[in-house]
Amino acid sequence: GTILEEVEYNPRAGIELMLRHAVGGPAAVSFDAVVARAERITKEVADRRDVLQIETPWPALTRLIYDFFGIRFLVPLAELELLFWNASVKTRPMPGVGEALLEFQRAGVPLGVVSNASFGPEIIRHELGKHGLADFFSEIVVSAEYAVRKPNPLLYETAAARLGVQPAEIWFIGDRLDIDVVGARAAGMTPLWYTSHGAANRAD
Repeated sequence: GTILEEVEYNPRAGIELMLRHAVGGPAAVSFDAVVARAERITKEVADRRDVLQIETPWPALTRLIYDFFGIRFLVPLAELELLFWNASVKTRPMPGVGEALLEFQRAGVPLGVVSNASFGPEIIRHELGKHGLADFFSEIVVSAEYAVRKPNPLLYETAAARLGVQPAEIWFIGDRLDIDVVGARAAGMTPLWYTSHGAANRAD
């Protein structure tokens, strides 16, 4: 909601694609049974991530779904992760983001991304690359790699260290008051709230 906006998430399309790469499992397992299992995992595990501030990576969620049925895959999970993403997710850049990033780049401002995502950083960089935005960012930090989710300040502190900038010198832009602003402030950064009207306001 700050750099890219998710315009569609269709996990059924991702499941259908994955089953085309599947082997094993009882012949009686239906597509609807797999979808039902995925919905249960989403409700009982994925939907609780923000409450607990703990991330569950996509491969772990996937194994909870498919190992239950004894289903294995012909390609590694790392490849399936990208295939699932491309089949399930569609995004578009937020208005004016390309122009803003270009101005920051021209000014020599180091840029990074901190994202709550069960998908790995390669997936996030891949999606940014679809819109010509990946090269603006020297660091992409995702919760899937670090166990904790925003607003836990541990994730922000790690991102600052990777970027090589002290937290007090960072202006963190995000669209969620309860996550982005709260977490950035707790980590000692200056939070900017990106509103639905496209304006960034200092969140004092």
